[in-house]
Amino acid sequence: MSSLRSKSRENSLHTLTLDHVSPATRLLEKRRQMFEVQEALDVQKEEFARREDAFRRREETLRKKDLELQESLIKFNKFLQENESKRNRALKRASDEQKNREQKEAEIARLKQEYRLKQEEDQAVKKGLEMHVKYRDYLTNVFEGVEEEYNEIQDLLNRFETLKHANSDLAKAHRDNEQKNESQRQLFGNFKKECQNEILNRTNDIAKKQKLYEQKTGDVLRLQNIVDSSVESSSKELLELGQVIRTVRNLHDRIETRLQNTGRSSKNSNDSHAQSSTGSPEQLDLESQRAVETLDEITAYMIDYEEIVQEWSSADRKSKRHSSTLAGESTALMSETTESLEG
Repeated sequence: MSSLRSKSRENSLHTLTLDHVSPATRLLEKRRQMFEVQEALDVQKEEFARREDAFRRREETLRKKDLELQESLIKFNKFLQENESKRNRALKRASDEQKNREQKEAEIARLKQEYRLKQEEDQAVKKGLEMHVKYRDYLTNVFEGVEEEYNEIQDLLNRFETLKHANSDLAKAHRDNEQKNESQRQLFGNFKKECQNEILNRTNDIAKKQKLYEQKTGDVLRLQNIVDSSVESSSKELLELGQVIRTVRNLHDRIETRLQNTGRSSKNSNDSHAQSSTGSPEQLDLESQRAVETLDEITAYMIDYEEIVQEWSSADRKSKRHSSTLAGESTALMSETTESLEG
């Protein structure tokens, strides 16, 4: 590339110098330049081919090395895998051996413990046997004393078992009876408490009823006093009513007497005293109505007297004396009526 550049510079210089030469010279110069450029290209092609061949050989060498490296890597990986599998197998075998050893040690410890327990049990059995020898001797001595009643020691033991069961049954019955007695005692205590509570409640009810009875007795006395006072007031009113009725009757009798003296009498004068002023409430009501009617009659008589007096005074002034006499009688009658009503 540098040669081409140098040649291009030279060509540019020649071009500057050939501008003043003939065309044939310039053509020859161009051919020469083309030949030089072609030679330079051929040189570069050879150089490129040589380098390409070197690169190809180098690439093949690298490929071979790469293949060798891959093969060695595969072998190394295979070696590592084999070592890993061997290691795992060794670890597993070691773990299995460790577990087996631990199991054996645990089994040895268990067997030792069982052996120790068996020894202790054997010693306990021997000790118990030594302790029960005296019972055997005692049983033998007892059997020798009751040999006539029991043929064998087993019969004596059976009798003992029977008595033992009977004693157990009696003890159980005794406990059951105690439990029943305790339950009955509790029931009696509860019943006693309930009775006491009932008595207390009844006592409270009696006290409340007594208080209510006293209140009702006081109410009855108060009502009795009210009734007595009302009866007394009713008696006074009846007495006053009787006095009023008698006054009205007396007044009516006096009017009737004066009318009879003058030659006139009332139509109801015959039955004015038919009933007594004392009797039942119905009779008193009847007497009161009759007294009111009698007062109405007295009022009518007085009105008639006034009209008669006015007629006589207007008809005959000469009979002034007689009219004054009648007026005096009427005035006296009215004054008597007023006094009687006021009394």
